[in-house]
Amino acid sequence: MFFRCTTLAAVAVTGLLAAAPAVASPPSAGSAGSSQVADPVGAVTVDKWADHTVYRPADLGTTRHPVVLWGTGAGPGVYADTLLKPWAAAGFIVVAANTTMANSGAEMLAGGRELLRRNDTPGNAYTGKVATDQVAAAGHSQGGAGAINAGADTMVRTVLALQPGPLAAPGKMVGPALFLAGEADRIVDADGIVMPLFEKADQVPAIFAELGGAGHLVWGRYAEVMADWLKYQLLGDTAAKARFLGADCGLCTDAAWTRVLHNAKAQALS
Repeated sequence: MFFRCTTLAAVAVTGLLAAAPAVASPPSAGSAGSSQVADPVGAVTVDKWADHTVYRPADLGTTRHPVVLWGTGAGPGVYADTLLKPWAAAGFIVVAANTTMANSGAEMLAGGRELLRRNDTPGNAYTGKVATDQVAAAGHSQGGAGAINAGADTMVRTVLALQPGPLAAPGKMVGPALFLAGEADRIVDADGIVMPLFEKADQVPAIFAELGGAGHLVWGRYAEVMADWLKYQLLGDTAAKARFLGADCGLCTDAAWTRVLHNAKAQALS
């Protein structure tokens, strides 16, 4: 059973997805459900590893930072300015797999394990700076499928799948998931591919959201929503949470989003 909320016919959404206590303080978010993506200018360092590119806060300070494992559909650099650098500026350590073949999720998980190894190894930039229990898997297209597949690993707390490809096993995920689709996407069809993946994720709280008029190569239009999911799930940001939950949730009342569905577990948790 799925619970629909749209701008035409809203259904009360009372479920709460499990959220973690704050690890690092997120930037101020303004009104509920409308937080802005951080300006990355001067705030981000890019580290090149053998098989991964890491986008992180230039100053890691003394706090532990949540992690995003990124799977790409077209190479990590394509997404850097609109997604990965802003996330890093907001306090996340983003580990992007240097491959356009991230479907299995294995390359993403390998990056996470390397980061955890560096966290435990004295004398490097990441020593003691990683929130090892606050890890998200996120990706676009083939990388979106990789994020779902990586979500079967207990390292991953939550999944963020943007227009994910079909070769994924959502029934194996262990944490909450957000499935994002585009109404005009002719490469990853909302009804033919993304919706069936969402429907198979009935063992975890899951949300499906379709952006009106969006094709496959406009990920910048999803940036704020994706940032808010990460802030909510990994930082416990209450303003970000309001975009996804409640009868008047930000997505539910935003005319730009043509369909928003919550599965039974997302609806039932409180």
